[in-house]
Amino acid sequence: MKPTLSIKHLQRRLAAVAIAVMLLMTFRVTIAAPAQTEYERYVHTYTDATLGNWTYVEKPLFPIYFNTSQIAIGANWTVVCPLQAGHSYHVYCYGSWVHIGPEPKTDYDIYVYNPMGELESTHTEAAGLPEHLGTTVEDPYFVPAHDGNYTFVIVNDARESHGAEQATFMIIEHVDCDRWYTHDVEGKNGSQATFATSWAYEFLTDSQRIELWVQVPDTLDMYEARLYLMSDAKSPSVNNVSLPWEMGLYGNLTGKVGGYNLEDEGYRGVAYASCEFNGQDMYLNYTAPTEGPRVYHLVLMGEVGSGTINFLVKTTFGGTLTPLTYLGRVYPTNETLIAYEANSTQLESATLRYTIDGWMNGTTLPMAVSNMTCNATIPRQQAGTIVEYTVNVVDVVKNNLTAAGNFTVKYASSIMDFNTTRSKVTLGENITVTGTLSKEAAANNASVMVQFTSANDTKTVTCTALENGTFTASFKPEATGVWMAQATFTGTDTVYECDSTVAQVTVEEPSFLAQNGIFIGGGVGGGLAAVGAIVYIKKYRQ
Repeated sequence: MKPTLSIKHLQRRLAAVAIAVMLLMTFRVTIAAPAQTEYERYVHTYTDATLGNWTYVEKPLFPIYFNTSQIAIGANWTVVCPLQAGHSYHVYCYGSWVHIGPEPKTDYDIYVYNPMGELESTHTEAAGLPEHLGTTVEDPYFVPAHDGNYTFVIVNDARESHGAEQATFMIIEHVDCDRWYTHDVEGKNGSQATFATSWAYEFLTDSQRIELWVQVPDTLDMYEARLYLMSDAKSPSVNNVSLPWEMGLYGNLTGKVGGYNLEDEGYRGVAYASCEFNGQDMYLNYTAPTEGPRVYHLVLMGEVGSGTINFLVKTTFGGTLTPLTYLGRVYPTNETLIAYEANSTQLESATLRYTIDGWMNGTTLPMAVSNMTCNATIPRQQAGTIVEYTVNVVDVVKNNLTAAGNFTVKYASSIMDFNTTRSKVTLGENITVTGTLSKEAAANNASVMVQFTSANDTKTVTCTALENGTFTASFKPEATGVWMAQATFTGTDTVYECDSTVAQVTVEEPSFLAQNGIFIGGGVGGGLAAVGAIVYIKKYRQ
């Protein structure tokens, strides 16, 4: 097993460090340090026999560089940084010491303590392998459970390590794309930047297209918003999350990668935007030269005043609306629910606009929004009304999505009591069907089509419904067998179409007597005549 630090010794040291941090924060508030860089103002490194070697990082956005041999075998270094509960931080330690080959030298283990001095997690990968410093070993990001100073103790394992190679330790807040965040900004005090003047965030995306939206309050004038491309396809990764090019964290630039800079002057990144006056919103867009996941740093810098900004890294563009309701038939007694679902992101607002006169006039309704769905109800309309509508949606990442549709309002109709007058008929006779058309459909001499169908033939007969809705249709089939009959009302401008049930009738051959009666009758008559003639002749001869 790998040895751990003495808990009692570490607790005493952490308590002493906590006191030192409190004194340091007081010192920072009361004494200004002009002509210093952001790093010089807010990163403090100490070597002390009592407290040990430690670095206090006041803002989680600075890389901490450890030279070769700075953390000797068996020694350790403590990094303390204030973090906010529930926020997501990318914490990583890499550099020359990372070696995935067969002969690694350095084995840095990392122990994490919460603001109460309690051991939160231990990370003891084998030599040369970077630690997974997420909340769990599967998580790429660390989400603190408490507000306050978190302590990261980097230990050069005396039992497993054979070197003390260079390393970079980094903590920076991670933000998700396509989600709004708030951030408090303070402008400069004269020409001197304050604690909240400059801040930075990290995000990861495989989208080539990136937009940054910053909403600025009227109480604030922003200096700049900057976007830095920090990785490329060759960058290392931990927990399947790419890491920045290490030297780029220190302001170095190779092509367009790196150049991370928190100062007013110097490299501004691959894209940047500024305010001209208080309350002016900022916007920038950038298109990466190639596809693939990339790490970016976003730097936000205040100028004058103070306030809370809202910012969004947008990587989802466009989208579609899919109807959630099938309208079917709409009757004058119905209100009509219109509902849609977006495939982009959560919806911010939605409106429904409809017309009943071909857009000469229109009515606008606000739609109820729930996550990625929206709905509104169109009130009842008169029969014969053609309703056209459009849906306009804005999602939280400012995509505008639209949809359109229409429906016609009509009365329902039905055909009742449809049947044949006889279930069997003889070939040569008519098939007769009767039925009754519903009241709304029967007006104005409504036409009804009756289709007669057998295995080999189809015949359509059109008839007119009487004022009471009844109708009759007849057809003389030319073939025997089973015939089906069905009536159809084709509808009008104000009444929907309908079909009847199917009626069945059997057409049979005539009986033998019916088929041959005339011949049989003639034969019988002829025979009787012959017999009569013979009887007459006999009597005559007598």
